[in-house]
Amino acid sequence: MASRQFEGSGGVSAESYWVQVAGGQLHVRTAGVGPLVIFLHGWTLDWRIWLPQMALLGVRMVMPDRRGFGQSTAPPSLAFERDDVLEIADHFGADDFSLVGLSQGAAVALDTARHYPERVRALSLIGAPLHHVVHEPADAPEIDRAAFAQLVRAGKLSDMLAQWQTHTLTQVAPTGVELLQDILADYDGRDQLVDQNPLAFTTQDIASLPMPVLAIAGAQDSDWRKQVAHYIGSHVPHGQTEIIADAGHLANVDQAGSVNWLLQNFLNTHFLKEV
Repeated sequence: MASRQFEGSGGVSAESYWVQVAGGQLHVRTAGVGPLVIFLHGWTLDWRIWLPQMALLGVRMVMPDRRGFGQSTAPPSLAFERDDVLEIADHFGADDFSLVGLSQGAAVALDTARHYPERVRALSLIGAPLHHVVHEPADAPEIDRAAFAQLVRAGKLSDMLAQWQTHTLTQVAPTGVELLQDILADYDGRDQLVDQNPLAFTTQDIASLPMPVLAIAGAQDSDWRKQVAHYIGSHVPHGQTEIIADAGHLANVDQAGSVNWLLQNFLNTHFLKEV
């Protein structure tokens, strides 16, 4: 069963579903009508980070709270998430689908695409990490996850969030501040109570992706994330890179119009016209 709720300044209709996966359930929101496009949010976020993308046309947007986040009850495990994506697609009766991933969600999207290339028709990545392929600066990791996890495990979630909200990766345009604050206010840190390494990839993983891939990064995102976007665009056989002016790590929030235009054209060209 689905319940209909209204989200966003335009009163966009978003239905709420629950999808059974290993260990629990995923809370999933959908909007629009058309072929399935699954949107995977980033770390500390939830499905609402995609509210600026609800202007997309001709697709059924499917936006889960990934396991360990939002209202989903399935325990956190990056290794399980590629199978979660298939469970979501199966729930909605889609043999194939397109994926859009943001940050850590982009890594999950890549992981899904390399394991199930026959089901992923087109892949869009925003601010993707690419550990073990494009190396982070040697002096310090981009995110000190160990320090954040230590605070959470010590019962200092508020301190962790206060630090995270000053991080360069969470800086957004004024129009996106309220949305991001609302999302972070609901983050409970449970994913940091378990030990898990970031998803790792090889050069062959990237070179073997058969589907069209769009890699997006904000011009004010970190140098590493922009390097990753350029690497993906130039090493995937059917890849392209777009750098969004006046946008940071959360480019889909900072410059929703520009990102939506890119996503719409990409989907129109590589997904919708073939359905």
